[in-house]
Amino acid sequence: MSHLNAFLTLLAVLLSLGTTQAQPTKTLTGRLLSEQLEGIAMASIHAQDMTVIGTTDGEGYFKLDVPVDTHTLLFAFVGMERTTVNLRTDCSLLEVILLYSASYDFRSVRYVNRKRFKRFKRLPQLQQQAYEKGLFKSRILCASPIFTKWVPQPTK
Repeated sequence: MSHLNAFLTLLAVLLSLGTTQAQPTKTLTGRLLSEQLEGIAMASIHAQDMTVIGTTDGEGYFKLDVPVDTHTLLFAFVGMERTTVNLRTDCSLLEVILLYSASYDFRSVRYVNRKRFKRFKRLPQLQQQAYEKGLFKSRILCASPIFTKWVPQPTK
């Protein structure tokens, strides 16, 4: 009976090894800049579920291995607005600009979002400048930033 249990256990282990496959990944390299076109050191890069999957080096460069079906990433750094980007499926070189976070005390939500969106619309010009100065390698970006409206959090 013990030989049968050992055989069944071994068979179950072998079958489970044969059916599990690692999820295919792709490598993303790139750079993260501020709106002053300076590299952002030690910024965090998050997956869609907010898991930190990487950080930038001292000059804003990074290299990540992400699942092939990754379509969205989030970039964050203290004093900067969190930026979510949509990735194209053929994306391998990811170049992103983060906007500085601003304080809009005693302003309406509508005013704040209007001012933030005005700055957000400048991103294509900043990306072009980064390319012309040699800070970005590609003229055509493979990720598009998503504007997220600011919503005040209720105080407790």
